Amino acid sequence: MMEERLALRWQTLLTQHFTSLSLAEVQQSWSRLLPHYQETHRYYHDLHHIDACFIWFDQVQATLDNPLAVALAIWFHDIIYDVRRSDNEEKSAQYAVTALTNLAVSTALVQQVYELILLTRHPSKPSHVLTGLVSEHDQALFLDIDLSVLGQCDAIYANYEKAIRAEYQHIPLWLYKLGRKRLLRQFLRQSSIYYSDYFNEKFELQARVNIQSVLKP
Repeated sequence: MMEERLALRWQTLLTQHFTSLSLAEVQQSWSRLLPHYQETHRYYHDLHHIDACFIWFDQVQATLDNPLAVALAIWFHDIIYDVRRSDNEEKSAQYAVTALTNLAVSTALVQQVYELILLTRHPSKPSHVLTGLVSEHDQALFLDIDLSVLGQCDAIYANYEKAIRAEYQHIPLWLYKLGRKRLLRQFLRQSSIYYSDYFNEKFELQARVNIQSVLKP
């Protein structure tokens, strides 16, 4: 059901915004996208994550300066995911550039998507230092959408932590905990985990509670 829903969302996005594409081209692009998120080593960064991102995207879409760029960035931001590598964001951004260029997407839009995906090298923050193609407002909401899981209820957050651990199961537990806690402390050191008013008001306090629960001795 979820896969069918996402397939329809992808098809609708492309057919509405890129009218020169044939239905066969749209379907072919989906058949290339889908297998990445179905890789067996993914326990969190899979279609469920993309689906969850779009739940929150739908809540803030009307406020975005460029919802198309943000939607495409959601689709491609985790398309390359190998826990043994440290350049997944760069590889995903490069993949998006190639895929969107092949779909005859404008250079400006491709660059916007590229910049948004690179922001997911967490912890990251919106910046006006970028090319200016992506507003800080859109950067903030995109980052917050990706990290919305941090502020969910106890049970959902606990399942998220289990799924992340499963993705790193090849690493000894003591070493995994060391790296995981180091990352989570970086989030807590920020004045705010969420950059947009919408997500800050909705999830900031719970996110800090969730993270502290992992950091307890």
